[in-house]
Amino acid sequence: MHSNLKKMAEVVQNAPSVLKDIKAETSKQMIGYFHPVFPAEILYAAGLHPVQLYPGLQEPITLADDHLQLYLCAYLRAEWDQILKGKHAYLDGAIIPRSCEAVTFLYQTWKRHNPFDFIDYLNIPWKKSDNTIRFFTKELQRVKNNLESFIHGKISSNALADAIVLHNKNRSLLKTACEFRNTHNPPFSTHDIFNMVMSGFVLDKKEHTHMMTELLGQVKETAVDSVSEHRPEHRPVRLLLSGGCVLDTRLLDIIETAGAAVVADDFSNGARSFQPIVAEGEDALESLATAYATIPCGFNTAIGDRFSFLTDVISQQAVDGVLFAINRNCETEKFDYPILDQKIRERFKIPTMLLETDYLCAVGPLQTRVEAFIEMIGGKES
Repeated sequence: MHSNLKKMAEVVQNAPSVLKDIKAETSKQMIGYFHPVFPAEILYAAGLHPVQLYPGLQEPITLADDHLQLYLCAYLRAEWDQILKGKHAYLDGAIIPRSCEAVTFLYQTWKRHNPFDFIDYLNIPWKKSDNTIRFFTKELQRVKNNLESFIHGKISSNALADAIVLHNKNRSLLKTACEFRNTHNPPFSTHDIFNMVMSGFVLDKKEHTHMMTELLGQVKETAVDSVSEHRPEHRPVRLLLSGGCVLDTRLLDIIETAGAAVVADDFSNGARSFQPIVAEGEDALESLATAYATIPCGFNTAIGDRFSFLTDVISQQAVDGVLFAINRNCETEKFDYPILDQKIRERFKIPTMLLETDYLCAVGPLQTRVEAFIEMIGGKES
């Protein structure tokens, strides 16, 4: 394993302690946020350390159940539980996007029960129009103004422009790494891609970009032909994973052990997080608003647009089957699932399957279903 891949894996496994060390070394204030729909470039330009929030899979949910309904997203409840338990003491504040219903109403709960030095929200547009961009630009300006009050300084245009360039480069590197999945001999496993993306939510963006540049620079592409042109006899079953997010890497291990490879996804902690490329050299906030409004999350994207995104991915990556891995209490994804499932089956004539995941769920039932699904498509027998 490349040393940078090893370090990324260690960062993901020990994210809270890594963030504490970063804070001790840099003295930077850290602001957490949910979902990839918030432009972290603004935080970076302010001299803050952005942290996209996800829970560790360590312990049962206890304290959060006093504040949040049991039927809400288990990952959100787990994150709030760990915040209440002091697991994220490195945070100085948070920005809560008004996105899915569970995250939207967390803002008031967070403000009431665990006030930080900084707490704000961001209205996320649902429609795609010129008025939408104007509205979203004003929202970003409002948050920027509040951040300037928090840091007692201005976020300069140059700093914001530099942050956009840096984040664009980082996203491009992640896209390049994922494109290797469309070769006959991909150099990265599904777990590797997971660690590349998740470590980027923890490390300073310059450090992560440097690590990605070194890693990709040493990768030799041994097969450049598209897999769609011909299918070798022992080619792994190629799967698309769709849903909100996947944090339990046991699912990824089950898939690969069963003779399949995840060649594409549309998760918030996957492809959605490096989807937008922001226009450089233009009005920074308007460019951020234009790009981030296109991120295809279930709560801000029409089903037709989500299907168009998935259609491109399925075609480009020669997908053999689709696994919908959806948290059992994620209403947003479950509203979209039946229609997306039907459209994919009708358009591509490929099998699909729904997996209901949960925080700290038993892996046995998932393994049985995944192995049977892959074997049905053409993977190796158990």
